[in-house]
Amino acid sequence: MAKLVDLTKQAQNSDTAAISIILERFEPKIKASLQQTPIQEQADLYQELRIKLIEMVREFDFNKTYNFTEFKQKQSEFKH
Repeated sequence: MAKLVDLTKQAQNSDTAAISIILERFEPKIKASLQQTPIQEQADLYQELRIKLIEMVREFDFNKTYNFTEFKQKQSEFKH
């Protein structure tokens, strides 16, 4: 099983297979979060969460070390 770090690097180099694997790995978490949402909004939210995950993977900077405040800010941005 490939490590998430390796998959992220591959995805940043336009490897669509790596992106698919990342999406598969996060699928249970995405589906679990949908349970907190009204049924009529779940399909839209499902797509939005997958798009956001792809954006985060593509934009992740391996050279940046986040301090706690920056980490919390990134989490907050992901939730909104």
